[in-house]
Formats: sequence, C-alpha cells, structure tokens
Amino acid sequence: MLFRSIIKFTNYLDGIHEFRFDSTAKELGLPEEFNKGVQVDVVMDKSIHQIVLDCKLNTSALLNCDRCTEPFDLNIFTEFRLVYLFKSRGDDEGENLNLIYLSPDDTKINITEEVKEYCMLSIPLKLLCKDDCKGLCTICGINLNIETCDCKREKSNPIWEKLNKLKE
Repeated sequence: MLFRSIIKFTNYLDGIHEFRFDSTAKELGLPEEFNKGVQVDVVMDKSIHQIVLDCKLNTSALLNCDRCTEPFDLNIFTEFRLVYLFKSRGDDEGENLNLIYLSPDDTKINITEEVKEYCMLSIPLKLLCKDDCKGLCTICGINLNIETCDCKREKSNPIWEKLNKLKE
C-alpha cells in the first residue's frame, strides 16, 4: 500500500488549519535505511489567492558511519514550506520553481512526493555516528572509538618531504 498525504483544501474555509500524517517508510516508498515511521505535521494557511503549507518532518534512518563503519540511528527533523497559487485561465506559470500552481479544477494537494524528497535530502553527505568519531586505525583496522592499538603512525606523509626540506 502506498502512503498518500492528501489535503482536500476545498473542504476548508480561509485561515489556519493543522494536519498530521503518519506512515511507515515502506508505505512512503523510502529505502530500507529509513527504519521507523515518518511523521509530518502540516500547518495550512489558506487564503483566496494562495495556500501556504508549513511542514515539519520527523523520521530516522539506520546508516553506517563513514569513519568507523558502525551502524547508527540518525534522527531526521526538517522543516519546509510549499506555496500554492491559484492560477486563472491564461496565467503564465513562469520559471519560479518555488511556487506550485493550482488550476481552478484542482480540489486536492498531494504532498507525498515532497515528503519523500525532503526525507532523502535530509541525510547529510558525511555520515558520522558522533561528531568526535575517531574512525578505524589505518594500519590494523581496529575501531578507535572502542579500543586503542599500538600501531605506529607517521606524522608526516613522505609525499611532502621535498617541500619540508625547502621550508627548512
């Protein structure tokens, strides 16, 4: 079953309205790394010319640390805004990617794809289990967060030897 977060805005008068959508990551079509539910709180501000949705997304993902390769849970919380304008016949949509135009025939707003995209975009490029993760020893491969090793690490890289001699 596919999760759908649909708001039938014609059922509401102008003003502020609140919604909550709960789903599993599987229903939303997210990768298996998203291991818990997805919760989206939406505040809809409806007026005669536009609808503004302020969304707060909350979920988590089970990922592997880039330094120590251990799995860890990343709590994901992000906020985003969607702006929908009612378009009259003949209005030019232009190139503004931050606006979504609704035709006079539209009665519903489906934010499922936006929720899915913001889940994916909220994963950082560098995945760290904690900010001060020590990673793995480059010589023996031991996890330096758990134990220490007696490997001798060179402080300088031999590539820079000639430049260090010039510096002296």
